[in-house]
Amino acid sequence: MHPLVRALWGVGGIFLLVLALLLLNNNYSLRRPSRAEFNGELDRALDKATVWIKDNAYISERNPSVMYMIADMERMSHDPRLQAVLDDYQKHYLTRPATLIDFVWFRLVSRSAQVPEIHVADSHGEFNEVLWDAYAIAPDRITLAPADRASMFSPTKYSWGARQHQILALIMYRDYNVGSPELDSTLNYLAEKIARDAHFDFRLNDSYIQRTAFVLGAGRPDLIRSRWLDRILAHQNTDGSWNSCWYGWCRGIFEFRIDSGGDGHATVQAAWALTMLKYRYPQWIEEHYR
Repeated sequence: MHPLVRALWGVGGIFLLVLALLLLNNNYSLRRPSRAEFNGELDRALDKATVWIKDNAYISERNPSVMYMIADMERMSHDPRLQAVLDDYQKHYLTRPATLIDFVWFRLVSRSAQVPEIHVADSHGEFNEVLWDAYAIAPDRITLAPADRASMFSPTKYSWGARQHQILALIMYRDYNVGSPELDSTLNYLAEKIARDAHFDFRLNDSYIQRTAFVLGAGRPDLIRSRWLDRILAHQNTDGSWNSCWYGWCRGIFEFRIDSGGDGHATVQAAWALTMLKYRYPQWIEEHYR
């Protein structure tokens, strides 16, 4: 065999071995902490994350979907620090609606808030996260074109990151409205696909955290591996935040950036996932930690 071919085979073999080890590390733990250890780490992580979120509330206020997670966390935990964030959001952000859509976000802090009737332009079925989130919260006040609504509820149109943002809109829709077997079926299908992606994408970045949070939000804790939670907890910064990139490797396959500090998007998603485990799915902890 030519030396160059032999070298290429060697490099290829090393690459496959490293990839296999990374995938194993992503899905299986050599050591399983006890339930008491996990609960203690969970409580400490949530406390530090809540302090960070409160001290950096202005970061979250720019993103309605993130504020939805904070509102849901407060409903579960009744933490006064989270209520303070919601109060600040209502006082300093919601008083300055720039568009009609912005009036919808009042329902993040008060579900009975009045929303004007809103007719939006036809997006011809294109992906539109903000519009979907608004429609999820106020379908009684927002008119969607048939193609736009069909895209929002389609189980198969989107993949990878777009599918994750789609499932959050559907989680919000089910939360604010009456569910249906069709909606539950779509949520289950999307959650299963997202969990499959989580098996293979070992980069612990914003998208990694997001997958775990959104699968839990869809009501499918059975799809979550304990290793994913262990890795998320292990990568929390000392100030309570999480970074959006994994050693400079970000959400996109070819997206690289060095984080200068904690990211609000990643931090709230991680805190939301941990809050759901603590308050909504304690049985998952009992099943995975002894």
